[in-house]
Amino acid sequence: MGLAAVLAAALALLLPGTAFAVWSLSGDIEHFHWGESTSPSVTEDGFRFGVGGSWLPAKDAGWLLGWKGKLYWGSVDYDGATLFGNTPVRGTTRYTGALNEFVAIYRPPSLDRLDFVGAVGLDLWERQLTSVQKEDYTVAFARLGVDYNTRASEGWFAGGGVKKPLFTAENAHLDEIGFDQNPILRPGKDPSLYAQVGYRFNPRWSVLGYYDSYRFSRSSAEPVTSGGSRFLVFQPESKMDLLGLRLIYAF
Repeated sequence: MGLAAVLAAALALLLPGTAFAVWSLSGDIEHFHWGESTSPSVTEDGFRFGVGGSWLPAKDAGWLLGWKGKLYWGSVDYDGATLFGNTPVRGTTRYTGALNEFVAIYRPPSLDRLDFVGAVGLDLWERQLTSVQKEDYTVAFARLGVDYNTRASEGWFAGGGVKKPLFTAENAHLDEIGFDQNPILRPGKDPSLYAQVGYRFNPRWSVLGYYDSYRFSRSSAEPVTSGGSRFLVFQPESKMDLLGLRLIYAF
């Protein structure tokens, strides 16, 4: 997050008319759901927490380039099966991650309540399934959408759009749990939706409810060996849904 914040500050100096900008700090609580299309199915449900920030030039019209990011963590309930034998099992999965996103906004001078939003981001997280089994995900994504009334100093605002992974990589650390190889898996890159609605009490304080998601189709199967036997490993079709509440302080 530190490097991204420095780059955002540099943009403020390089772009004309953006010497003044709005920074924000935020705290999140979100309900997390992860599902995998397996038999038996794998589901994870529970709450995660996050702290974040953002930077955006204080302009009422034209192009704006900004940044936002957050750190997040939490432990959720796991209901699935063992890797070997496919035996049903329940437990806890721990998540830790970091999200950085660079945002481009166009504010039409003739439409003072609408913003057209595009962004590219990088989402990194660790999924700790057991004391010896973990997965590291790297997802680069883009999103396109429309925001409404985000420039108001008080009142309701909202937005939404489409999100699409551009790059995916999953390191399942297979060589640490008995396999001879550790191929990087590439979950499929399907589009999903995001949305938000919030209320600004004054120019400093606002609260935001949000929905976010990922959709990953099944990865290609990769051959591995263990104990002289040959296996095919893959990440099944997976989906993630978040419902969150964010408190924001701007300065």
